[in-house]
Amino acid sequence: MRDYLIKYINHLANLFNVKCGLFDVASKEFVYNIGDHCEDCPVKCDYLNTHLYGCYEAERWGGKYIYYCQRGFVYIAIAIAGNLNTVEFGVIAGPITMGEYEDSGWDAGGAHFETAKVNDLAEVLCAVFQNVRDIQASREKDVFLNDVYKARENAEAPKYPINLEKQLQNAIADGNESVSRELLNLYLGQIFFSSNGDLELIKSRVLELIVVLSRSAIEGGGDVGEIFLLNESNIKEVRGFETLENLSLWLNSVIKRYISYVFDFTDVKHADIIFKVGEYVKNNYAKKITLDDISGYVYLSKSYLSKIFKEEMNLSLTAFINNIRIEKSKSMLTDNSLPLVEVASLAGFEDQSYFNKVFKKTVGISPGKYRELRGRLQ
Repeated sequence: MRDYLIKYINHLANLFNVKCGLFDVASKEFVYNIGDHCEDCPVKCDYLNTHLYGCYEAERWGGKYIYYCQRGFVYIAIAIAGNLNTVEFGVIAGPITMGEYEDSGWDAGGAHFETAKVNDLAEVLCAVFQNVRDIQASREKDVFLNDVYKARENAEAPKYPINLEKQLQNAIADGNESVSRELLNLYLGQIFFSSNGDLELIKSRVLELIVVLSRSAIEGGGDVGEIFLLNESNIKEVRGFETLENLSLWLNSVIKRYISYVFDFTDVKHADIIFKVGEYVKNNYAKKITLDDISGYVYLSKSYLSKIFKEEMNLSLTAFINNIRIEKSKSMLTDNSLPLVEVASLAGFEDQSYFNKVFKKTVGISPGKYRELRGRLQ
């Protein structure tokens, strides 16, 4: 399958004049790359975690995901499913610049597209690799299920495995993935044995297990808001399973997901969110912008978005929006044909008096004085 992916990666890179690579999720590395642009980036960030995050989000959002690196470049990740119906590879396209982020101060040799065309490219890439994501192997799947069945056969009594649960909690809190997977297999074997194959009862136990995973992640220092978001998604998935086999395979993948999202992706996710908020505001500053609009755009709750934005930027979302609007208004003020009331409206301020107040607080002088000086502050 890898050779097949690489073949089409080259075709698409040539067709769209954009760099592409193949990212191995298990080893967290590029196994094929057209250009080592990330290694040359002056921002020495953990770019491998950035792209791992993109792969996981692509799986979460229907196979494709558009995200930002910490430098502000855009990437597209396409999730390629593997043996356990979870993401095994990611086709990564980028770096791409769009909008005002193209003036980054570093020539990454990437492509530049309008926002709509980036979305078009993501759709095309997703469609091309749709059949690849449907290819499923059975070897790893059989190995995993065999471990679970062995644990079931060796289970001593049909009782709730409280000791295994505590050990699993500790392994998750420590971020120990290999031990967590081993304990999970034993845990599931006990659960299956004690539930006599009753799927609905097993699903209830799995929902309880998700709560256990959450608590252990929080104890390990994970972000409470992020964990709750993961829980909401996971609980919905558990309820939708119709076979014990698929439920088992999915749960096996959740272990790594909890560890990675909670402990590896905090900085990556926050950087991606901040850039997306900036993109939304710069594209919509002239219109009324609400917290509901922005939180919906980045798929976060309003309270969680406000919290991380304040922590990362050291200012509120309202102040950030006003700063963008003030910067836009400065160029308008150099055009003497535009009345101040129209400048205020075009910059997104519904009230001129409020515009005057914010402008003076931000710039230090009134809009009228700024126009008189033609932007040349003393």
